[in-house]
Amino acid sequence: MMKTFRILSIAALLIFEMEAVCANEQPNLKNQDDDKAQSISFFVENDIYFSDRYYTNGLKLLYTESGDDFIASKLQFMLLRFCGIDGRQASQTVCLGQNMYTPTSIHASNPPADDRPYAGWLYIGAGANLASENRLDSLAVNIGVVGPISLAEDTQKFYHSLIGADYPYGWGYQIKNEPAIDIAYLHSERIFRENLTSSFQTDALLNIGADLGNFLTQAQIGAFWRLGFNIPYNFTPTRIEGASAADAEWVSENGRPQWHCFIYGGGCARFVGYDITLDGNTFADSRSVTPKWLVGEAMAGISSRYKDFQLDLNWTLRTAEFNGQKHPVHMFWTLRAKIFF
Repeated sequence: MMKTFRILSIAALLIFEMEAVCANEQPNLKNQDDDKAQSISFFVENDIYFSDRYYTNGLKLLYTESGDDFIASKLQFMLLRFCGIDGRQASQTVCLGQNMYTPTSIHASNPPADDRPYAGWLYIGAGANLASENRLDSLAVNIGVVGPISLAEDTQKFYHSLIGADYPYGWGYQIKNEPAIDIAYLHSERIFRENLTSSFQTDALLNIGADLGNFLTQAQIGAFWRLGFNIPYNFTPTRIEGASAADAEWVSENGRPQWHCFIYGGGCARFVGYDITLDGNTFADSRSVTPKWLVGEAMAGISSRYKDFQLDLNWTLRTAEFNGQKHPVHMFWTLRAKIFF
């Protein structure tokens, strides 16, 4: 009953956010063409050198292209434009990803029942982005599987054998196989941008978003400040997230500068209604814990690009995600390599 209530509450908040965006939509902006309208990003998230527990690894391959003609993204663009969000630069994404979750210790062949269960999430996704100079709306649908067929067990065992790390013994108690879906929406506003010199800028952004589905149901709000040279008109920190908005960017008619380098810091609050990697399977009995309804994150990072190659590094500090979590703070980093073409 409580799971159902939490899911319905987050669904109502998602609808409220979309309606608020529709009511405040600004006049249309003309689309601009850019000579580097495609990119491929590879993300790695890992807690190496800090721990080997909880959210311990994430991999994502993301392709982004300007335009709105992908069949997989048609529905997302229709929903955004049905709400009146149009007239901006359009970009579309497809992705392949895998997330991995483990308990406090991977050495126990039968982990404690009150610890985070082993879990994996393997998915493909397609997304739509509509960006103006100071506003972004993204909507993505990610479809995949949790359980042994997510191949998270095989991935961790192979990687640990490759680097000589400890063998994980408790995957026999992971959550069971289940199809899973995550519908993710993100709205971002650039609150201000100031040119300190001709190439040195600072700006601040506010993001609100929500995920809805049997993989994850949550709402979130975050704020970020950036400082550096030739800061691009993008909107989110370098992270693996459901909306696939990390590569969404507004490009002026003059195109991008040859390079950029900037630092950023900020944080977000997540209001969690349901998380299958914590709550356990939706349609079967499995190990589970009780998620905390509020999770905080502090982030800092650096982004640099020269011509067609970009490298980003992000550091995230996350508060406890479930009741009784032995280690109340968890840290992981995100590395992204991106190529424009």
